[in-house]
Amino acid sequence: MADDLRRLNEAGIAQFAEYLSQGAIGAPPHHLLNHPDTSEALALPVKMTLRTFKNRYEFGRELGMRLASLDQARMSNDRGLWTWLALYFFDQLCPPSAGGKRKLDKHYRYILSGHFRHYYRHLVRSPWQLCRDHGPNSRFLLLAANDDGEEPLRRHGDVLEQLGGTQSIIRSRPIIAEASRLYSDPISGRPRKGAAGKGGGSVRRFARVLRQLDLTFDPDFMPAGGLSAVLPVEFNAWKKTMAKPSLEQGTKPTVHP
Repeated sequence: MADDLRRLNEAGIAQFAEYLSQGAIGAPPHHLLNHPDTSEALALPVKMTLRTFKNRYEFGRELGMRLASLDQARMSNDRGLWTWLALYFFDQLCPPSAGGKRKLDKHYRYILSGHFRHYYRHLVRSPWQLCRDHGPNSRFLLLAANDDGEEPLRRHGDVLEQLGGTQSIIRSRPIIAEASRLYSDPISGRPRKGAAGKGGGSVRRFARVLRQLDLTFDPDFMPAGGLSAVLPVEFNAWKKTMAKPSLEQGTKPTVHP
């Protein structure tokens, strides 16, 4: 059954935060989603369906499709909307164990924070934004390295953690396209073994080297494959097996908030 997407008001956010502060014991307070005292209608009608998602990439694509009619710039920082969605999908974002207990994460995973170190870690907004901005190139940021059949929506991932904290990196289509070529399995799109490690040429090192290169190069204006060409020798092992660059990779991206 489809439900009307709404946004939590300040009272609704406060009551959801109280539920989290008490350890998220028992069923989520889903009554907040539709009650007029705790939620508000959107300017345009949007339908949501509560279904189970295989992974965060599938989740992000679904959100992109459902939310396409909304003002993208305005909704991007809409705390009430993203918190409403987190409550709506809470049983997947923070699933209960067989005994009914939940492994609760930081509150900013569920309630959108305005802090630049936290808001990219929101468990609903991040998949939406990454799929919107980077399409299939976002798979290595959202999928687990191993296809073990279980990829809960609560799994943020080390690769995303290393790249997501720097806005000039995570918003750049050319950079993420190049990172996808370096670190993705060409068939599954999952991060390759060792990508999230601390060794030479890892994602951690990629982010650090990019910050150094930013002083002399602008990856957004480099030709397809140009960024890989200036990476130091520690990346050679990764470059040997990377996919061919897309012709669209060298174009300047549209930066969204």
